[in-house]
Amino acid sequence: MDGDRGAPPSPDGARDSSWGGPRVRAELRRIADDAARRARFRVCAIEVPRGDGLLELVALTGGQPADGEGVGKSFDMSQVRQVLRAGTRYGKFVFLGEEEMSAELREAIRGYGYVPDIPPSQDPGRWRTLDMLVAAVADASGRIRALLHLDEPLTGLRLGPDELHHAAARLELDLHAVLATVEREELTRRARLDETARATVRAASQRVGRDELLALVHPELVAGFAARSVAVHLYGAREGLPSEESDPATLPVQVRPAVEAATRRAWQSRTVVIVEPGRVWGDDHLDQDHAQDLTHHLAAHGATELLLVPVGAGHEPMGVLVVVRDGDADRWTEGESQAALGVGHDLGRALLSTRAHERERQLIEELQRLGEYRRQLITTVAHELKNPLGVILGHVEMLDDVPGLPSEATTSLDAIGRGASRLASLVDDLLLLSRMSHIDSAVAQQAVDLSQVLAGVAQDESLRAQQQGVTLRISPVDGTVNVPGEPEELRRMVANLVSNAVKYSSAGGTVDLSLDGDNEEVVFTCADGGLGISEEDQERLFTEFFRTTNPEALRRPGTGLGLAIARRIVERHGGRMELEAELGIGTTLRVALPRARD
Repeated sequence: MDGDRGAPPSPDGARDSSWGGPRVRAELRRIADDAARRARFRVCAIEVPRGDGLLELVALTGGQPADGEGVGKSFDMSQVRQVLRAGTRYGKFVFLGEEEMSAELREAIRGYGYVPDIPPSQDPGRWRTLDMLVAAVADASGRIRALLHLDEPLTGLRLGPDELHHAAARLELDLHAVLATVEREELTRRARLDETARATVRAASQRVGRDELLALVHPELVAGFAARSVAVHLYGAREGLPSEESDPATLPVQVRPAVEAATRRAWQSRTVVIVEPGRVWGDDHLDQDHAQDLTHHLAAHGATELLLVPVGAGHEPMGVLVVVRDGDADRWTEGESQAALGVGHDLGRALLSTRAHERERQLIEELQRLGEYRRQLITTVAHELKNPLGVILGHVEMLDDVPGLPSEATTSLDAIGRGASRLASLVDDLLLLSRMSHIDSAVAQQAVDLSQVLAGVAQDESLRAQQQGVTLRISPVDGTVNVPGEPEELRRMVANLVSNAVKYSSAGGTVDLSLDGDNEEVVFTCADGGLGISEEDQERLFTEFFRTTNPEALRRPGTGLGLAIARRIVERHGGRMELEAELGIGTTLRVALPRARD
């Protein structure tokens, strides 16, 4: 989800020690020791802004009553921002004296960070309890990555301007060390989860189903979260991975509705829910109602931490990523929570992609079933019509030979014969279309001389063209023009195009036929100056059974299958068909086919 995270949580209800692990804290403690020694202060504290907007005290040296006490506590950052704005700058440090603070700020500072116990003094040169000397450690973009506080100078006196400038210069290396340490820690933790997010995106690009996707990303999720076990629970679906009840990532049945509600709330607030023994962080309702149940679940599996990361895309959550960790891993940090939310979003988008892929696959399968049903229906009907039509045509021929038939009977027989012949041609077209629609129907590969095919078709169409007053012109062809394919299909393709051109040409019109090409392909062109085709009709011209919306063209007989069959034949032979047409001007069809190799 896009947008700001909103206001940070109250420090009172915040989870302590939510930044970094023991190793990086020890490293920052050593830097704090060095900074205090160099600047001649007894106390040095380092704070780091967390992913939830709070400051966490991560290192403290020299404080009273116990060295390091309070480390891990979180604080509102607004007070220190006021100090940085109101104080006087000395290099990267800012100093603000207690007497310069407003009463409201003094009250807030008393509950912020380390506050020393210094006896009151009337000497204006003495260091006071609420005096603040702090450096904001910023990265190249200006973002504050840490704060370094100095308190209780060894002399007990406030430093003068020159002393403050010298102290700031002496601590320049320590500030750089703090920045490098903080950036390295956060980058290392985020890098694991960023790689997990990339692995999720890569898995989604493989166009696999939901279960396959979860299986692919499961090892990456385990590694990225440094987890003992990981599971994805989708709302309203059967369990994802893993499915065994003995797995710690498989939540108890009695808490699942509450976990769903909690992660839906977490999705809206852009947070994760963290379960530790005795406490649920990030959702008060789940903490009040099921903290004990989840604590027992952790104890039963010897785990120390359970993360609930909302999974979703767009505006709606889809499920929850359950991550179980044990004592071998560092405690979960707020910085990791933000990276984990990114993983949840990427996983949600990947799941949406697989859902769309599964719907697409189901639709394709359904269309294939419908296509096969239609093909079988057409084949069955065509075969059932073929035999009766053969009987009709056979008896028409027999009756034609009967002597002495009255003229009325002869006229009727001619009409019956023409009608039966048209039906027989339609049946042949349907059977051919059905055969070419079958995925197992292969094209016979043999060299076919397209010039001979064109000459034969032109001869067959010449009588009808002559009757309509249409001139057929064939450009001369030198030698053979061979293409690989099935002779009868190629003849049918050429015949359908030429027949259409003659049919939709008017008396006095011309149909030009030519063969051209190069060493790679042969181009057959059929151009007429007939009725032409509108732009609207061109979009559906090669659809089966589509005729036209032109009333004049509709008056001429046809089935709407000729061009559909021709295009199917061209595609089966690895070619392409191009159309140029304008209503009232004419139509040009070009067919490009691979040339046969010698």
